[in-house]
Amino acid sequence: MKRTLNLIILLLLAVTVSAQSTFTSTLKAKPKKGATIYGTVECDGKPLVGVPVSDGYKIVLTNKKGQYAIASEKRNGNVFITIPRGYEAITEGADVVPQFWAALTADAATAERHDFALRAVDNDRHVIAAVADIHIANHHNDLANFRDIFVPQLKAELEQYRKQGIPVYTLCLGDSTHEIYWYDYLYDISNFRKTLADVGYPTPLFNTMGNHDNDGATPCDENTDFNATAKYRKTFGPTYYSINIGKVHYVMLDNIHYINKPGGKKAKGIVGSRNYSYDISPEQLAWLEQDLALVTDKTTPIVIGVHSPIYRYKNGMDGKININLDEQSGKALTALLQPFSNVHVLSGHAHRNRVTYGKTDTSQPELANIIDHNIVAVSGSLWYSSGFGGPMLGSLGEPAGCKIFTIDNTDIKWYFKPTQFSAEEQFRCFDMNSVRDYFATNGEVKVFLDHFPKRTNYAEWEQENSVMIHVWDWAPDWKIEVTENGKPLEVVRKKAENPQMIVGLDIPNTVWLIKFDKKNNKRKLHPHMFHVVASAADTPIEVTVTDSFGKQYRQTMERPKPFSVHMK
Repeated sequence: MKRTLNLIILLLLAVTVSAQSTFTSTLKAKPKKGATIYGTVECDGKPLVGVPVSDGYKIVLTNKKGQYAIASEKRNGNVFITIPRGYEAITEGADVVPQFWAALTADAATAERHDFALRAVDNDRHVIAAVADIHIANHHNDLANFRDIFVPQLKAELEQYRKQGIPVYTLCLGDSTHEIYWYDYLYDISNFRKTLADVGYPTPLFNTMGNHDNDGATPCDENTDFNATAKYRKTFGPTYYSINIGKVHYVMLDNIHYINKPGGKKAKGIVGSRNYSYDISPEQLAWLEQDLALVTDKTTPIVIGVHSPIYRYKNGMDGKININLDEQSGKALTALLQPFSNVHVLSGHAHRNRVTYGKTDTSQPELANIIDHNIVAVSGSLWYSSGFGGPMLGSLGEPAGCKIFTIDNTDIKWYFKPTQFSAEEQFRCFDMNSVRDYFATNGEVKVFLDHFPKRTNYAEWEQENSVMIHVWDWAPDWKIEVTENGKPLEVVRKKAENPQMIVGLDIPNTVWLIKFDKKNNKRKLHPHMFHVVASAADTPIEVTVTDSFGKQYRQTMERPKPFSVHMK
């Protein structure tokens, strides 16, 4: 009864959120001949000139009267503006989604008016919270964890910037929901927008869609990818668009091609396997070419927000990079980005941290201007580890969290904010003597390894007095130094499984639930692991990690250090 009541409340709350801009200007506007969308863009009642306005296919600029007109077929069902430098789109009440778009309501042949209001703001200095894979499904205590743990800690982290008067925004990188549960648990993408308002999310939020934000009730045909976005477009508007915040040009794209072929896991309302591929549609690329042509200064930082990482290391160790799109759209996107000297791609999807520098792959010089930031999930591993009472862990054992970007004019810096820890904590040290003892004596570990013998059995760890250090957001230009009694120790980077992930996530997900799927018999090796060997079992070591910007994170590791699910 309680669950049914909660679901009814969620549905009732969802319909109270305005889905679009409803602003009506007093400025005069009328459609030009052939135009089907027209209107104005203003600030404080005064027209704004040169603001890009688009239907997703064409881009026009407002005239000196703030007017625009588009001859549109209205295929995407919305019209949106590219917010110019020094302005913000308004938000309404507790709703944190900026009103930079409007839903089209008339038929394709009928002209309709949509106006937009902006407010002036000095945002040359600003902060971006990049969040990904929130995966609210109304189960595993996800709503409570998001409301009571993540959001308060994000608010606390951002307060330091608010006190300085620095505007703060969020880029949400997709998979805010989980479509396989939409109809079982009555929580879909529209509910997520209401959840943002309900929990008091602390910043304006610009969204992009992930594979799990598509509607799995959409039958498989030649239009599935477009039709499956209908609920998303009604709730969050365009699936691709751009904004200017200060001197940075941000572009949000949809790089998931939803297929949903018949078959797959059965769930209420879902008609297919929910499969997908990675590409950027020709329509998006044609629009993007127009959009980037308006950015005439090629030193302007370009930030691309997508769900799945586009540029990522093949194995994380040798600097070689894969372009994680189909060949045609991958080459086209790279060509469009190549004229710009400073490009960042922000992504989620993999539920892990991985920073990929295009310049490290000298065989692909066209990537040298690009950095891809793959960001761990807010949900960790779909809220499973926290749902089992353990720490909030990503798919390879790093803490759940988000990434904070601080922008000062065109200077961009960043750091990882783990949800359950301070931003001053960027790594975890494992005393491998203790890990070995735990694995050798714990009954649940034995059951796990009996079913999954290919996973790492740390009971067989042979190197005495060694320490493994997991640096959560390590990048190629970071440094790690370790000393024992002032003497430097050799640091060796070597892929390994995070032992806390095995005991805090994998064992509850298999042994506790008596689910022994063969897919768990593959090692989950992380490339951000560093190994040192101390002279004795009880000597302390000093660890210093230096990030891309010279900031140092230090920790004195007292040894022996116990190992457990909740260790820090």
